Amino acid sequence: MIWPEDVSFEGYRKKKNDWYNDPEHFLGDPPIDAQYALDLIFKTLVDDKEDYPYLTTIPESKEQTNSIMLDLILANYSKKYRKFLEKKYYEFLEKKEGY
Repeated sequence: MIWPEDVSFEGYRKKKNDWYNDPEHFLGDPPIDAQYALDLIFKTLVDDKEDYPYLTTIPESKEQTNSIMLDLILANYSKKYRKFLEKKYYEFLEKKEGY
């Protein structure tokens, strides 16, 4: 996937430094946009290892792409989610055989 320059550890560091360098923001963590957070998490945990170039070429909305990204993150890093999918798959097969 093709990422903007700021979707990186350096970009994240810059966002935090910009927040803390403002005298009005002496307390609290910097607000990070949810889309930026998901993009950085996906890029770091999934895309840097597996490379999903089609996510930037498919004509879907950002929300649809977010759904794919979230599914890939959960499938790679959540045993509970993988078990959930496996259970649903077997339920589907049982239901299909019942017809």
